[in-house]
Amino acid sequence: MDFRVYVIIEVPILDKKYELFVPVDRRIHDIIRSLKESDKELSTGYYKDKKLNLYNKSNGQLYDVNLLLKNSNIKMGTRLILM
Repeated sequence: MDFRVYVIIEVPILDKKYELFVPVDRRIHDIIRSLKESDKELSTGYYKDKKLNLYNKSNGQLYDVNLLLKNSNIKMGTRLILM
């Protein structure tokens, strides 16, 4: 079964917000990579080679890039920040 969670990811450096349904069997680095590939401003130029991290907006928790989404505290409606 393919379970997904709805998340809101804010990217302050670009002043953008993404609302996504993300499969729970993905790793955090897969989510970051997908965003970088889908946004022209993140995939070219200055941010292309920068290491971006994902944080929980409500408590500031930094997520390990190798963590599976289903093993994290990311649930339906979680707000995240990509920096």
